[in-house]
Amino acid sequence: MTQTTDHSAPSGKVFDLTTRLPPEARAHLEQAARDHARMSAAGLADTGTGTVKLSAEIGDQDLVVEQLDDGRRGLKALVPASLTNPDVWRHRGEILAHAAGYHAAHSPVYVWRIAKLSSIGLWAEISTAWGYLLATEYGADIDEAKREAKKKGFADNGDVAQLRAERRQHGKARRRENLTVLSATGFTSYVAAVVGISQVWGLAMTVPALIPVVGVLYACGARELRRRGDDFVVFEAAAEAEDAPLTDTLMNRALRTAGVFTRDDQQIKLTTPIRAAEINGVEAAFRAEGITVSKLLAKSEDIAGALDVPEDWIDIRSLGSPSHISFWMTDRDPFAEHRPSPLLTHSGPIDAVKDGIPASFDKRGRSVTLKLVELMMLVGGATRAGKGLVLRNLVCGAALDMRVRIRIATGKKPAEHSVYAPVLATYMHKQPRRLSMLLDLLEKDIDDRSRKLARKGRSTPSDQDLEEMGIELLIIDEAADYLDTNTPSKAKNELAEELTVKLDSIARAGAGVGVFLVIAVQDPKKGMIDTRLIANLLERWALRVADANSANAVLGSGSVGKGMRPQDIKRAQAPLGIRKGAEGEILTRAYMIDQNERGEAATIIKRAVQLRGQLGLLPGQRPDPIENMLVALTGRTTACGGLDGLGDPAPAAQGTASAEGEVASILAELLALFEAASNPQRMKTSELLAGLEERDPDRWSAAALGVAEDDTTSYVRTGGGELRKAIDAELDGTGRTLAAKGWTAGGRANGYYLAEVRAAAGIAPE
Repeated sequence: MTQTTDHSAPSGKVFDLTTRLPPEARAHLEQAARDHARMSAAGLADTGTGTVKLSAEIGDQDLVVEQLDDGRRGLKALVPASLTNPDVWRHRGEILAHAAGYHAAHSPVYVWRIAKLSSIGLWAEISTAWGYLLATEYGADIDEAKREAKKKGFADNGDVAQLRAERRQHGKARRRENLTVLSATGFTSYVAAVVGISQVWGLAMTVPALIPVVGVLYACGARELRRRGDDFVVFEAAAEAEDAPLTDTLMNRALRTAGVFTRDDQQIKLTTPIRAAEINGVEAAFRAEGITVSKLLAKSEDIAGALDVPEDWIDIRSLGSPSHISFWMTDRDPFAEHRPSPLLTHSGPIDAVKDGIPASFDKRGRSVTLKLVELMMLVGGATRAGKGLVLRNLVCGAALDMRVRIRIATGKKPAEHSVYAPVLATYMHKQPRRLSMLLDLLEKDIDDRSRKLARKGRSTPSDQDLEEMGIELLIIDEAADYLDTNTPSKAKNELAEELTVKLDSIARAGAGVGVFLVIAVQDPKKGMIDTRLIANLLERWALRVADANSANAVLGSGSVGKGMRPQDIKRAQAPLGIRKGAEGEILTRAYMIDQNERGEAATIIKRAVQLRGQLGLLPGQRPDPIENMLVALTGRTTACGGLDGLGDPAPAAQGTASAEGEVASILAELLALFEAASNPQRMKTSELLAGLEERDPDRWSAAALGVAEDDTTSYVRTGGGELRKAIDAELDGTGRTLAAKGWTAGGRANGYYLAEVRAAAGIAPE
């Protein structure tokens, strides 16, 4: 490649010398190039880098001409690249090592076959020599002459005597031939030499000395069997063994056995030498007449069976065209071991939109990325199938993209996501009402973004737009707790339907303006998530699930019938799963980010906090219209996880602490229950106790309070007393009080008012 760069012009600007330079300047530069080329040909200008630079002054401009090549010069350019590829040689070494081991293991069989063939050769040659030296071919004629004489009644037959005389004459002549004498002399000399060697050096040297005669007898035996028309095999083909490294011979046999080849003359044609590949694998690139990738994929199970490996151990892909095929296989489970996330060694921010988040690896060991630009995703899997690890990869990667605001709503296990709290714009635990408000604000944000882009004449955001607007990533974990419409509570069912409608709206319109949604659920088969919503989650990730119905619910109807069977994934293989998206179906396993023992997620989040803090992009450092609006509506915040980073709302002004000290935990529980209630202005004591029992049964259940489970009156009376004691104890010394009150509107009841609970918690009135 030849290019000319003008250093006085803007960086990277390339000029065409044939049009820009005057004739005399162009002639001067061409002459300099010819001189330099002659020097390079003579070995005077080759620096070993494959780059030639020419400089010249033309007018008031300094011009540099660079000629680049691949560094292959001289004899090296004549050597095929396959001969210098270390992966090709490594595979050839494996073939040689396997052949050596295979033949060594079969050497007793070979010795027996060689001995048998040599004995046949010895017997054949002795018989031939005996017949030649004694002229035994006359025997048949003599016998025939005797029979004729007997028929005619002759006592003596001159023909017999004549034939016998001729046989003696010919036999005597043959035994005196030079070849016969030399052969006898050579044989006796050879025997004498072998005997002498055995006497002087022993049996160790006698065996090698016998190799020539064994070789001759082997050849004679092979000739005799060919003469008889018998088939014989001495040395078996190591390449056809079941455990042989992949070769074109083995590949042809497997395709023929699997029924891919329908004609005897069909065979593959390698386009490059077979080479060693990732995860102890090997890759073959080939073409075959009438064979395409789709045909091989349809027969992948049969091909794996012919190669005697599980189907997961092979991979078939296209190399540019359907008929150019890349076939990869390995001799061990590619998903047997965890692989650490690349994020653990990555430094600096990442671009989660274009480059994607390295979240998992495929059977070839290649990284499978999650690109936010296409991320409207449903993650499904049974308990301990690996959903948490999938989300951990996603959240840790998104935290390293400075533009992304991460919002998480979880139904269970608040501690699982608390490690991400420092970078979470919103994190709520079991707050369906607050989630509903959040979704309203996200829908409004989507509309605002669309209008901004429309004013700029664009339908999709550019990089600059994403920098200005930011990227919203909403994750709903344990989504059934929010979206299940089949509960005994009518109010919960109505709220779940409301949340489903709002999430569906976001899933349909969000991706085009930089708002993305991920929903994780254990078992969607029972209708916990409406099919309308699932239909708009185009990316699917199915980990180990309970059965085929659950697999189809995650991956789409009929997926199991097409060969996708996440229900067959073993527990020990977690977090192995099937990801289905724009690129088709991929069997993939999430990278390991070990938080429990090594604190690796905390390490990545700490790095993200440092990067975001330097740029002023941590929660609270930059404007967050959505969380600010939630604060305005509720007076509380769940930025950075709210109270203790566990997803419970905290007073907005002080984050996790009020002006007069830390907010009492019982008040935080009451505030959370008010927010989740259908009428958040006041709640009965019985309703509050029911909510507290659900959150902490060890403290607030009937058994814990020492009353019978069916005695509702005693439970409310005893529980109400314990609730007053807990409130008084935690407000002691603050100067604030909170007492239960009664009301008659809408029926006689006793309980607490939201405004009074907020005042007791030190939150300013709305």
